[in-house]
Amino acid sequence: MKNTILITAFSILFMACDSEKKPATSAVSFQSNYTLNDVGLYPEGIDYDAKNEKFLFSSLYKGAIYAMNPKGEVTNFATSSKLVLPTGVYTDELRNRLIVANANLGISEKSTAGSAGTIASVSIFNLTSGELIKEIDLKNFTPNTGSCPNDIAVDSKGNIYITDSFSPNIYKIDTDYTASLFITNNLFQPAPNQFGLNGIVFHPDGYLLAVKTDNSKLFKISLSNPAVITEVTGTTFSAPDGIELDKNNNLVVVENGLALGKTYTFSSNNNWKSASKISETNIGKDEFPTTAALASDGNVYVISSKLGKLLAGDKTQSKYTIQKIN
Repeated sequence: MKNTILITAFSILFMACDSEKKPATSAVSFQSNYTLNDVGLYPEGIDYDAKNEKFLFSSLYKGAIYAMNPKGEVTNFATSSKLVLPTGVYTDELRNRLIVANANLGISEKSTAGSAGTIASVSIFNLTSGELIKEIDLKNFTPNTGSCPNDIAVDSKGNIYITDSFSPNIYKIDTDYTASLFITNNLFQPAPNQFGLNGIVFHPDGYLLAVKTDNSKLFKISLSNPAVITEVTGTTFSAPDGIELDKNNNLVVVENGLALGKTYTFSSNNNWKSASKISETNIGKDEFPTTAALASDGNVYVISSKLGKLLAGDKTQSKYTIQKIN
């Protein structure tokens, strides 16, 4: 993809990221609000590792993954030479792995001249140590078009699903780390120079839920027959980014700073044929919230990225937040 298209799309919207987590019962003490102080961090994807009791989040600009314990102590956790612009992160405690989606939009400090659009991959790290296990290339599925792997979901068998914000694709990586095209569908085609598919989760009843940013839609996708795609009705939001299931399997949708910068929680009583809003939380447009994670205390925490500043060329931001929502 041409750099100009990438940057235009990026300036219209950013990406998402976070996936389904299981409610846990931990006696660990959490804060309601955390502050991350790091110049040029610009975090994007977040998840919570209930096995090792730590948040894990990606830095778009620095091309690395960071860990933060419930006390608020932050450490470098994982990176690789191929990890340029990490987007979604997923902590798979059952299989002791951290799954990271990776792209290149030309804005990371690891980007080089003309490199935008050349990377689409998934990195697998040891969830305990941060050691690199595997990197899987996805660019071969879009050799002549743009690609931006974004968010991640994992089903009950351990299969990985990744949205692509620049193409109408959802990819699948099986337990042997073989990648395939799970579904491509015109319903997922992004509008010109805009972001399409974004956040995705696996619902424990056996299907996927995914949001599409440009038209603010929520879809339910069958795992057994991925051609069966239905739009979930009854939801209202703009510029959806990451999505997350809470402890009651309600769906939290993060609306980023290209809209109002809020979160909305929806419930469904008909297996996600339709949904209704049960709460909302204002994070702030300038804070530019992106994704959410269900922590072991049973609460959902949202990370704010200040991405509006980065998109405007400001690489000096040094204060970011992770906060509990109602």
